[in-house]
Amino acid sequence: MTDPLQLIWPLLEFPHPIVTNAAIASWPRGVRQKLVELRFLMPAENANRVLCPECGQHEEDVVVAEGPGDLPRYFVPCPEVMRAHVSADDLQQWAVHVSAIAEALATTLGLSGRCTELAPDRLWRLGRTNWQAESRDLMFARGLHWDDAAGVRAEIVRGRKPIVFVPGRLPPDGFWLRRVPPVLMLSQFTSFRDDEIEVEALAVATAIRDADATDSTQGLVTVTEEQLKLIIRQQIKAEHKSELTDTVLVAAYRHYGTYREAAEQLSRQTERPVSKDAVHRAVKRAGGTLAVLNGEDSDSVVRGVASQPRDKKGKDLLQSQPVDEE
Repeated sequence: MTDPLQLIWPLLEFPHPIVTNAAIASWPRGVRQKLVELRFLMPAENANRVLCPECGQHEEDVVVAEGPGDLPRYFVPCPEVMRAHVSADDLQQWAVHVSAIAEALATTLGLSGRCTELAPDRLWRLGRTNWQAESRDLMFARGLHWDDAAGVRAEIVRGRKPIVFVPGRLPPDGFWLRRVPPVLMLSQFTSFRDDEIEVEALAVATAIRDADATDSTQGLVTVTEEQLKLIIRQQIKAEHKSELTDTVLVAAYRHYGTYREAAEQLSRQTERPVSKDAVHRAVKRAGGTLAVLNGEDSDSVVRGVASQPRDKKGKDLLQSQPVDEE
């Protein structure tokens, strides 16, 4: 099934992200309704130009004629039938509610501070995170390739060592006048599951690290499958109770990279239900997605070699060694 976000991200690269009912007709069943319920799509003004509903071969301006009673009738000229009737549904358009998507991203990432619009319909400060022992602003921008992007760039560089998300298109070469911040395409790192945006956290963190060109000894903090099982056993035994602590929940998130996968695997390993919301709350208490991927809180945490590729399971792709305690 087509991921709804892969339909939304390309629309955000246009100044006016509008989609018609005719285009939505090609979407999987139920996608439009779900996006409307989440406020990602909102009703927009009716179209004044539509694809001919009879032959589907040309677009024409809509002609309004008086109809029976007080209801108008709509037509477009067509060489095959002279006048093709256009229904009210044919005129319906939907606008992407970009602010709602920005707020959903901020919630998913578990950042500190409020999601704030910095440039109308162009730039949002999603929040702040601790990355490599530095406080940094995460931003969501669109239209960095448009002619008027200089103003958006000026707002971005005012941020605290910004990390920038864009829908799916990077700014052109030479766009940044001084230091080049990490710019990440959401189309590569996101999916839509359980009515919310899900971010592949390990992939995002790796991309930020690579963009920052940090030293190879400053890789991402993760844990292997065996270490995670050991943490679970030790924590439950030490606490003499069955509830999983934040230490375990955060360690699972570091290992699997998504709230859902961490919850499913913990449920399987502990043989008791663990919700993705419980994992999400633990990660947020620990400082958010990026903070926990760079944290050092126990000798069970290992530091991966920065240049070594890895998958979210940590199998065969991770070279690691224990973190020295201070």
